[in-house]
Amino acid sequence: MRITVHIPDNLAESLKMAALNEGLSMSAMTARALTVFLKEKRKQDAARRMYALIGPEAVSQDALESLDGERNYNRA
Repeated sequence: MRITVHIPDNLAESLKMAALNEGLSMSAMTARALTVFLKEKRKQDAARRMYALIGPEAVSQDALESLDGERNYNRA
């Protein structure tokens, strides 16, 4: 499927460099980036739904801090 998007020039340059470094086309790199983003989004949404079901009392503070640490590490 073909879609057209408008992104800032600096983001386009970063995408171009990342694609070049990975030996991919910009389309393939964009698809990869979107796949990773959407997978992470689904995981976060599932965690929020689970947390809403079990409530904050059922999750230890250590577990929450560990989860937040992992999220921040994966974003870097």
